[in-house]
Amino acid sequence: MPSHQPKNEHKVNSFKPFGKIASHVDPMIRWAFLGLFLISMVLLAFQMDSRIYCSDINIVLSHTQHINGNTYTVGEVITFNATATKKDAGYTWDFGDSGTKATGLQVYHSFNKAGSYLVTLRSGSCSWTQEVLIAMPPPANTTIQAAIFPVIDGPSEVFEGRPVTFSNTTPGANTWNWRLMQDNAAIHTKATVTYTFFSPGEKTLSLIINGDSSHMVLKHIMVFPPRPATPDNKPEQAFNPATVMPAPEQPAAAMEKHVPAISDDEFRYLLTQVILKQKTAADFVQYFCSNLNARVILNSNNIDNFTHFCSRIYGKKKFRIERVNLNKDEHGCVKEILIVYDRKKLLGIF
Repeated sequence: MPSHQPKNEHKVNSFKPFGKIASHVDPMIRWAFLGLFLISMVLLAFQMDSRIYCSDINIVLSHTQHINGNTYTVGEVITFNATATKKDAGYTWDFGDSGTKATGLQVYHSFNKAGSYLVTLRSGSCSWTQEVLIAMPPPANTTIQAAIFPVIDGPSEVFEGRPVTFSNTTPGANTWNWRLMQDNAAIHTKATVTYTFFSPGEKTLSLIINGDSSHMVLKHIMVFPPRPATPDNKPEQAFNPATVMPAPEQPAAAMEKHVPAISDDEFRYLLTQVILKQKTAADFVQYFCSNLNARVILNSNNIDNFTHFCSRIYGKKKFRIERVNLNKDEHGCVKEILIVYDRKKLLGIF
């Protein structure tokens, strides 16, 4: 007997959204969308991994007369320390007073005017700031101050290439600490010190007596270019590669001699003398402890030895050295040189 079906009964079909569209999508398109999604995830992970974190630095100011707070006085020498985990990240200090900048984890600076200064420490793309308040010093007895702060005796204006002597005769002084405020400058510990400046410009000499850094004094020295010498009309000699051959090995007794101190700026000046054909690699033997084949790194990506480097720049007057950094061992011997030069002016030369 046939089943009876009500008149109002209808057949219900299930509805699948986008069913027809999904069945007509090309599988290659779906694989393409999946590939783009994976590439986007990889790029996002790379960006998160390559982010630079700049939160591991603290700027600490210190002075024996100001243990707490950040208010200092005009002319007072302040010690700036960066408590960093990376010691060779190239830290640069800007003191906010239109003065000279300083480099390193620990630097010294004094302010000439009262006010609020924003000190900025930079390393790569990271920067940190510290506000410093400078006030006028209270009135004091000048006779007492003269006995506390040492005096640097010596000229304030000198000529490049001429030796000049500075001394101190403070009563009761037992130890002295002389240092030029520049990178890789040597420390001298006698009552007198003699310097020969190899580049013009303003230099700053610091002095600490009896180990009391709170009374460190600074002397600003203006170095003028040397007076022009009588022109030599002799024809310029051709470059002889034999003049830049490595120096012969020195006996062991010669290695024990005192290594003369030289700063980065002084070494850079001597290299300009090689460019002008006034010096050769053999003139640097005393700074290398007879190892003239020390490594030279040019613009962080080109490696050479010092003897061959001097032969390459000999007479190349368009070669311009912008910065020199010396790496020395515990005896003061130069073991490695980092040189930054201007690439734009060296097309066809280097």
